[in-house]
Amino acid sequence: MRYSQEELENAMTELQSNESPIMGFFAALVAAVPALAVYLFFGQMSVILVLFLALPPLMIGYAAQFVGRCYKIKHRLPIGVLGASAHIFGCVVLQVHPFYYLLTPIAFMLSVMVAKVKLKRVDIWAIEEYEMGKINIPQ
Repeated sequence: MRYSQEELENAMTELQSNESPIMGFFAALVAAVPALAVYLFFGQMSVILVLFLALPPLMIGYAAQFVGRCYKIKHRLPIGVLGASAHIFGCVVLQVHPFYYLLTPIAFMLSVMVAKVKLKRVDIWAIEEYEMGKINIPQ
């Protein structure tokens, strides 16, 4: 299915107007506080599952997705760093086996992937056309 030039320009304009990487990062910072509190809660439990270690990076990523609405990878990388830092902090607090520190890249990727806004088909086409220079959007 091919979209008209006007539909692609409208979709790209909407994406760019909704995107707010700074607000997404601040939302991730705010979400990091309850995420780190979750690690303290897990510290009180006697059994730590690997699934528990994935919860705080997911919380950080969802907060950034909800507020930031970022679709570019370069805007989501600081959120991934924050998710990885929260994972390292959780491993230190929980005093887990050093093997769990090797899961830090997974925590990074979880935060980055979850922070991406869900794109519609017209949005994907608009991004591709914009990157190729076929549509011009005033900044």
